[in-house]
Amino acid sequence: MFDRKFVWIIILVLYGVYCFDGITVVPERALLKYVNEKYVSNVSVGVRRSTKRGEYVFNVKLINKTAVGNNVTFHLVIYELSTRYNQYVRTLMEFHYKWCDLVLRDMWFGPILRKYGLTECPTPPGPIAISNMTFSGKFPFVVLFDKGKLEATWTVGPSGEVMGCLEVFVGLGKP
Repeated sequence: MFDRKFVWIIILVLYGVYCFDGITVVPERALLKYVNEKYVSNVSVGVRRSTKRGEYVFNVKLINKTAVGNNVTFHLVIYELSTRYNQYVRTLMEFHYKWCDLVLRDMWFGPILRKYGLTECPTPPGPIAISNMTFSGKFPFVVLFDKGKLEATWTVGPSGEVMGCLEVFVGLGKP
């Protein structure tokens, strides 16, 4: 009835539409795991709805005590919520950036940070407030799970001293 090549072309086109549409990331709650008071202080993180039926937004406030440049490395590790074991399992998706490269040059996470005011690098000491941040960018990744956890860790210098660690529990879905 149908030629095999035609069927495979249809399958590849549908798969391509699904894959290149990307995913949306919806923050559900945030947990501050660790803060090194030598580098930052008065840190508060939270997730709330922007309006009654609005989207969830992420808020961060802190006081930066040192200049943050490429001496700081940002590590983002993605975990999947395993419904079988009811725990978070580490996936193979990890991102590791030098801070200035992330803020100024990255094509996925950089535009989100620049949109909410992190436009200069090195980031100077002083108060930093990011309000109503949404992860509205479409990321060109395909994941096979709908709930997860993002673990963000900032380390300083070659010694790897931890500056701070944050977990954001997210819902992942098609836009």
